[in-house]
Amino acid sequence: MIDPTPFFRLHLVPVIAVLIWLVYSYLVKKRTSLTGSKPVASDKDAGLELPPEPTPLENLTPEKLKSYDDRPWRPFRWPYHQTMSIFKLDINHWLDMDKWYERYVNEKMNIIRKTGKEYCDCLPDGEDAVEELLETVVNHLTMRYPKLFVKTDIGLDNQVTGEKLDLRKPFKEPPLHYLARLTKEDFYIVKKREDGRHYLVAAVVPAPGGFFGVQNKMGQHLDVIHHEVPYYEEKLKVSMERWFARMKPADPVERASWFICWDHELLCNGIYALGPGEKVPDDTSYLKYNVRVCRQTLRRLPKSQAIIFSNHPIFYSIEEMKDEPFVPSMLKKVVLEGPEKILKYKGFEKCDQHLIPYLDRLIQRQIDLGIIQADDPLRTRPSYPFADWYDPNEKHTGNGYTNPFFKKAQEEQEKVD
Repeated sequence: MIDPTPFFRLHLVPVIAVLIWLVYSYLVKKRTSLTGSKPVASDKDAGLELPPEPTPLENLTPEKLKSYDDRPWRPFRWPYHQTMSIFKLDINHWLDMDKWYERYVNEKMNIIRKTGKEYCDCLPDGEDAVEELLETVVNHLTMRYPKLFVKTDIGLDNQVTGEKLDLRKPFKEPPLHYLARLTKEDFYIVKKREDGRHYLVAAVVPAPGGFFGVQNKMGQHLDVIHHEVPYYEEKLKVSMERWFARMKPADPVERASWFICWDHELLCNGIYALGPGEKVPDDTSYLKYNVRVCRQTLRRLPKSQAIIFSNHPIFYSIEEMKDEPFVPSMLKKVVLEGPEKILKYKGFEKCDQHLIPYLDRLIQRQIDLGIIQADDPLRTRPSYPFADWYDPNEKHTGNGYTNPFFKKAQEEQEKVD
């Protein structure tokens, strides 16, 4: 009797091949860009696993966004030392939204119109990465926030600002401008060149907080870009290039840094506008003091292989954090005893004499209320880099995160008034 097994095996090969082709075609079609351009590179094309798609936040509407607060950052730690301090990024939080969104995008565009290429420029070898970033941003926004951003035949409708963006090629304005008009983020775009090292090839950074222009950074290596960062040469230089080289599209990360200011300027806060030897004005109200948290992400794009560094500021008044355990104590400790180069870089020496009496009062308030004990050891909180009251395991429903301590402080003030 003839064994039929080889016959069936032979004829199953083309059947399996057709099935694989059909599945592949479906997946490619599903990944097609929402802007109508070619699909994002497949895992095979990039040789790397792609990041997951964001989960739609269906109930975040333009109306709800007006009072919406996002994750409460508290990136305060002790001992304080200079490290990258990175965490795995939940892709849902790549481009966060909050009630200040419209103010940010309007102010950013005003800055770009006034300053031209000073805070927004692109080199020829960065153009492909900028277009891929715009495509990625549009895909993310329309998928993550379907009630805020809607895909159209010509591009995208911003339901928050009322803008209808035409994203067809050739673009009617620089793609970097679209990025500034769509997100709160500043973007720095870095690519590897023939020497195997990473260089800044494009940037749109109208909200640096300290006059960080891009013209003297464009085309420069990471070492030049980070030259003024405290302890970069000693602690970060060797590992950063190596870390960038290994970074995969499937492994986005985030971090946060901070400094203290008494305004909400995006381009340059008052602390950095002061000249050498100048101090915060004596008549500055303590209630104006903010912690400006610079929330940053890093991710690699699969097609251009460019690394995208995003940054956007979030302002938290010290007053709203005054009853959060150890926050005033941590601020005082860092301002007075942090590493010397960091104190100078962040301008703490310009405000410490004015700020410390206020922090001392808040610390005594926490002791009087039993929030902390006078002899409690000061150390990084287990919730770092977020507030104690933030629950990272709670499903984000789109209702936002309301600071219960700030609400209590407001109620107390209302009783006094």
